[in-house]
Amino acid sequence: MKIAYITTSPPFDKYSWSGTNYYVKTALEAQGCEVYCIYGYRKITLGMVFRKLQAVLLRKKYQAIRSVAAAKGWAKFVSANLEGGTDAILSLSTIPVAYLETDIPVFVYVDGCYEYMLGQGFNRLLNKTAIAHEIERRAFEKSKKIFTSSDASADAIRKFYNSFSPGKVKVVPLGANLDEIPSRDLVIANILDKDMTVCRILFVGVDWDRKGADIVIETVKNLHDAGFPIELHLVGLRGIPMSLPPYVVNHGFISKMETDGMAKLVGLYKSSHFLFVPSRGEAYGLVFSEASAYGLPSISHSIGGITTIVKDGENGKLFPLGTKPATFAKYIKETFSDETAYKEFSIRTYNRFEEQLNWNVAGKSLLEQMAIYGNG
Repeated sequence: MKIAYITTSPPFDKYSWSGTNYYVKTALEAQGCEVYCIYGYRKITLGMVFRKLQAVLLRKKYQAIRSVAAAKGWAKFVSANLEGGTDAILSLSTIPVAYLETDIPVFVYVDGCYEYMLGQGFNRLLNKTAIAHEIERRAFEKSKKIFTSSDASADAIRKFYNSFSPGKVKVVPLGANLDEIPSRDLVIANILDKDMTVCRILFVGVDWDRKGADIVIETVKNLHDAGFPIELHLVGLRGIPMSLPPYVVNHGFISKMETDGMAKLVGLYKSSHFLFVPSRGEAYGLVFSEASAYGLPSISHSIGGITTIVKDGENGKLFPLGTKPATFAKYIKETFSDETAYKEFSIRTYNRFEEQLNWNVAGKSLLEQMAIYGNG
């Protein structure tokens, strides 16, 4: 199957959408698809420049691409770069295909519609909501199938754009964005050999408030003050608005693009006992899939896309928003203290990754659906 693959940023950049642009492409290629990329279009108008400056003054964000001018420009750009014999078009954004006129079947793969993203903490956008909705409506109606990464996102798309059949929306969870996936034997051996003398908590995130870093620190303090053997390892935070006690290690930002950085992150996944990222808003949450690849159970809030990745008792535990640090602390202490049960839990965590949260499964699902509705 020959697929025109559209991304609004380079599909070879592992920073773009946390690497998802890159990994979707490689997942399709692994299924035997011929994939060629269409990306790189830019549209700048005086209106966009004005809105950008206005956003800076108001301490908000403005996405210039989310405009009718940009969407129409993208459509012309895509049309001009389509190759003969293309069986399907897959876009990782609604914007490039909203105004596209073509007989080739169109598919989109997104982690949430505009309204859903606003509800997951991305609510400082200055874009005009009516225009954003119109672009998405056109793209969704044009698509043969709408792929999205979570049940929460799928529900939001069905709710806000109810002019098409609910069956048009298909949930395809994103895989773990890792170049090297550890083998089952290595993961199980690491779980069984893991040191249980000190409970190591891992936090990975760049947004102090939205990712709930304050909750993590208060929870760990609660455990430490009670005499429980605990360490906290922080990854991703570029600035921390407080001094840290000795039992908290700040690793700063770690780049997955660098060999040493990836090795360090993998080491933390392997040596930690829980990934604890109690996000207050999360469209998906790729870090929870990555943790599962190493048999590392996750703890978070029951919100957004996290509920598709983390299942209670299978690969983690989810709590309602507003849960007190003492409640998190109680769960960590009780779960960690039963070594046999904890290690069985960790093995189940890896099983969930192997069965559902990897790019091989996602690639097969995408290809099966595109083969049904596409020209191939």
